[in-house]
Amino acid sequence: MANKAQLVLGTSDVPLTELGRGQAKAAAKKISLMEPSPTILFSSPYQRAKETAGYISNVIGLNPIFIDGLKEMHSGEMEGIKASEMDDKYPEYMKNWRRDHSTARPPGGETLEEVHSRAWKSILNIFNEYDESLVVVVAHLFPIQGILCKVLGIKSNNFEKLVIDLGSLSYIEIQSNSYRLLRMNDICPID
Repeated sequence: MANKAQLVLGTSDVPLTELGRGQAKAAAKKISLMEPSPTILFSSPYQRAKETAGYISNVIGLNPIFIDGLKEMHSGEMEGIKASEMDDKYPEYMKNWRRDHSTARPPGGETLEEVHSRAWKSILNIFNEYDESLVVVVAHLFPIQGILCKVLGIKSNNFEKLVIDLGSLSYIEIQSNSYRLLRMNDICPID
């Protein structure tokens, strides 16, 4: 929901803004400097993630593989409304959200726990297949927070404690059943 109009844009397939393009290019530049070099690139299939993956692809020479499990949370009927209208238009959902973030289901949408579970399953599938690789994954806020919750062994309800800025990088290490957070919310300066 990080946009100027403060709209709920989970599954809305919108392009990056000018600022978003600058952030994506800055992230791509930082990724291009990684040693060893990344060996595979995965992305959510949404346009804004595809654009970001495109900038990364241009500098590291890898074509992205698109994975549905990395998509942002499906907000159902709430897609496109202003955040300030959520309490008035969806009071029951907001009451449930305040009580338990992980199990509150927006009308026609998915729960935070479902988002976190599918994102984590996608990450495990990637690392099971490419376990010795340096993998780059382009995803969205809720899937990233879910992955980091799993790595840290904390419940999905604690996702708000994990600050993830747009265009930032987070680094995890997965070896067998051992997970480590190496760096989180690494913000890339825009040129």
